[in-house]
Amino acid sequence: MPEFTSENALVLSTRRLGENGWIVNVLTDSYGRYTGVLKKKTPPEIGSFVCVRWQARLSEQMGRFYIEETRAFSILFMDDRKRLACLSTVCALLDDTLPERQPYPDLYRAVMAFLHTLENPDFLKNYVRLESALLTALGFGLDTSCCAGGGDDHDLAYISPKTGRAVSREKGAPYHNKLLPLPRFLWQEDTPSVEDIRQGLVLTGYFLERHAVHHTLPKIREQLF
Repeated sequence: MPEFTSENALVLSTRRLGENGWIVNVLTDSYGRYTGVLKKKTPPEIGSFVCVRWQARLSEQMGRFYIEETRAFSILFMDDRKRLACLSTVCALLDDTLPERQPYPDLYRAVMAFLHTLENPDFLKNYVRLESALLTALGFGLDTSCCAGGGDDHDLAYISPKTGRAVSREKGAPYHNKLLPLPRFLWQEDTPSVEDIRQGLVLTGYFLERHAVHHTLPKIREQLF
């Protein structure tokens, strides 16, 4: 009988199944996004860390979860609308975009690092960077290694909406209406302004909608603006 145990999984979504059951999606380090049936009256909190054991008669079946909740992040931010929105959006995006049973260890570590620093003042900067890391994990990463037009690699200011490659301020100026602004904090250490955060969300949101999400971006993500 196939089974596994993960001591630190993130609950991404829950959906009722009958009177005393739930279909639960979690993100694990070694097994990726996994789905299972949980037989409980109440589900674990979305965005909480849990210890999960999965078991099935056959490996291709959905299987059953046995879950012990260890830490619920939402409790820490009950009075903080934007941090709660970040937490909810992260879980919704991972649930929508990641294929099932495919591990993404680098992305998993990035998600864990983000959640454990969600109390920090620069959480919105870290959130936009996490969306960029999600794009990279899925194969649609932004290329900010150099200027696609042969310009100054130290003065990148735009991203091509077609290729995802960076363009310098000088080379992109004649086409700025057709390019997406690239805030500096996405390719250099920098303290972003409110406008920089907005531009970052627009940029990553554009590529997530174009390449990654199966439906639309989570509605709650709009609160981050």
